[in-house]
Amino acid sequence: MSNVEVNIPGNWRTEHGKEYAKKIRTRGIVPANLLLKGKAKSLEIEAKWLSKAWLNGKEFNLQIDGAVKRVSIKELQLHPVKRTPIHVDLMYI
Repeated sequence: MSNVEVNIPGNWRTEHGKEYAKKIRTRGIVPANLLLKGKAKSLEIEAKWLSKAWLNGKEFNLQIDGAVKRVSIKELQLHPVKRTPIHVDLMYI
């Protein structure tokens, strides 16, 4: 486990669906859900930072709407062949 602080910027998603998810994945963006008290809010984050967060004990700082919140990776789904992230579920710490 590394002691490096990982900061990942995120944006709330306004569009949903398979086609939109495919489109953002081709740009290196991963669809994500932020789990909050039984509800989930949709967001998108850059895939290249997820490996650093995974190596940092599955915790990182999420920068969204000008605020920084500490989150952990609850579930990470990988493509079965390419081994690239296709979806991630996050929770506040």
